[in-house]
Amino acid sequence: MAQFAFGELVKVTMPQGRNKRGVVGISVLYSTSPEARFDGATGEITEINPRGPLGIHLYLVNFRDRENKVAIPWQAQWFREEWLAPTGEPRPAPAPGTGVTGEFAAATGQGMTSTGESS
Repeated sequence: MAQFAFGELVKVTMPQGRNKRGVVGISVLYSTSPEARFDGATGEITEINPRGPLGIHLYLVNFRDRENKVAIPWQAQWFREEWLAPTGEPRPAPAPGTGVTGEFAAATGQGMTSTGESS
């Protein structure tokens, strides 16, 4: 089950470890991966891929219009669920009666049978 939802603000937290000198930082196993450049950046989840590699949920995090202290190399990146942490800011609740719109909305007529009566 996915922990995060669309539009939620998250912070990238890569696995921590010690290097040869004993300094704590990004684990040496992940330090050369492209995702390591985003450590500490905050962004908004814009897409979810529940069928990622080996069944791991992948989240597309958009970093546009965010003031990050780290220099991010590009504007959006896919991350594993374990590399993301909630920012602590509450997600804005949808306005009552608005429902889901756009490509994530259910098709029209899903609540009716062919006779027009509920079962």
